[in-house]
Amino acid sequence: MDMNKIDEIVEDLQRLKDELAVKANLGIKEAQEELEKLEPHYETFKDRVAKVADVAGDTASQLKTAAELGIDAKSSDDLKATLELTGEELKKSFSKIKDILS
Repeated sequence: MDMNKIDEIVEDLQRLKDELAVKANLGIKEAQEELEKLEPHYETFKDRVAKVADVAGDTASQLKTAAELGIDAKSSDDLKATLELTGEELKKSFSKIKDILS
């Protein structure tokens, strides 16, 4: 048996293992950085939803609350659509982080 060939395989495996370890660490770091960027957006979104929910059923109050929160909505349907869109965008961003870690 040619030990040189086996030694080459071991070296190749070590190189590959090291390369994957670096990529895995970078992936985790990238995911952590992205998560840190998203956290304030998520908290803001969650707060906005809670404040709008507090006045649910009263369109005038919902629109007033939306205006106070800087959400441009002309109707409760606009407000709902804006919140849904924002939520979906956050969901996509979180899914990207999940993919990084997969």
